[in-house]
Amino acid sequence: MDQELKQYLDAMESRLENGMEARLGATEERMVTLMTSVKESLERQIEGVASRFDAQATRMDRQAAMLQTGARWTNRMIAWAEKVDVSLDKRIQEIGELRSRVERREGGAK
Repeated sequence: MDQELKQYLDAMESRLENGMEARLGATEERMVTLMTSVKESLERQIEGVASRFDAQATRMDRQAAMLQTGARWTNRMIAWAEKVDVSLDKRIQEIGELRSRVERREGGAK
């Protein structure tokens, strides 16, 4: 190879390397910007989901409290109804005994 061709090729190689480095640097910068944007977007979305989960947890806690209150009330009503039933059964039995006593006295007086 003659000297002039060698210089020409060296200069061309130098220009290509400089151009490639500049393009790689710009590409690297764009990739970093893109990754940062994606990261920030994901963080915003995660915060939004977290706030929705917080609101949902609050609603579920409220519903659980209502269910628990309802269960307590129902248990108290069942206990009260059982007491009333026992009391009514006693009264019915007492009325029956009194009725039979009255019938015996009325039947014996005839």
